[in-house]
Amino acid sequence: MDCGSAISEVLTEEYPAKLIRMGIKDTFGKSGPAKELLKYFELTAEDIIKKVKYS
Repeated sequence: MDCGSAISEVLTEEYPAKLIRMGIKDTFGKSGPAKELLKYFELTAEDIIKKVKYS
C-alpha cells in the first residue's frame, strides 16, 4: 500500500466524504520548470477545480 492509499483510507473512515485522488500517473520522470510540470501533469489550480466540479 502506498502512502496516498493509506492516508485516503484513514480519512474516508474517519470523515466519510467523496474523495478524488489526483496525482502523477505511473510514468517516467520529467524535468523542467515547476509551472510547466504542473501543466504537463494537469495539477494546476485550474485543473484541480475542473476535476472537482466534474467528478
